[in-house]
Amino acid sequence: MPKIPTHYFSSVLIGIIDGIIIPLTVFCFLTGLGHATAEAWTYTAYTALATAILMAVGGFFTRREELSHTHDKRILNVYKGLDVADHIKEDLIKDAQRESDEWKTEWRQRGTPDEPLPPFSYALSIFTGCIAGGLLVLFNAQRQLLPAYTFFLVPAMVLIVTGFLKYRLFGRPIWGGIVLTAGGGVMAAAGAYWIGTLI
Repeated sequence: MPKIPTHYFSSVLIGIIDGIIIPLTVFCFLTGLGHATAEAWTYTAYTALATAILMAVGGFFTRREELSHTHDKRILNVYKGLDVADHIKEDLIKDAQRESDEWKTEWRQRGTPDEPLPPFSYALSIFTGCIAGGLLVLFNAQRQLLPAYTFFLVPAMVLIVTGFLKYRLFGRPIWGGIVLTAGGGVMAAAGAYWIGTLI
């Protein structure tokens, strides 16, 4: 996979995962509370859109700060302001710079491009993924009804695939990522439904 499309793909994956888990949990909770399916569907659609917007805005400002290198500068300024001996302060600053350089080197060795997506492109990719995830939840809610376990099959399968791809792309343990993404997402939704039935 070419380098720049990989960056877009990873950003879309992040959006899809949250775009499924958050609306799915809201729909399950509202259904558990006894709301009509149509009403729960409408509120879930609003939630999916709000999730996409908030995730995109957060992604935009996070990426803008990363590219401005202000995060590293803030850490160094904190160390410079410490009331400790100068030689300890210098060691702390050197360690922080070394760790930052090692992290950047490791990141590049994993096959990611030297230049990450610009803030707007990063935000748009996340927004697109969130909308796709939210639409999947909404379409699934029209075809499957709670409390049937089949309601969770399609979201779980998509979360398994996206979890696998995301953790493989970032070079992290794949099976743990699948369990965390799919297992955590389905458990959150099922738990929300159960809590809703108790209220």
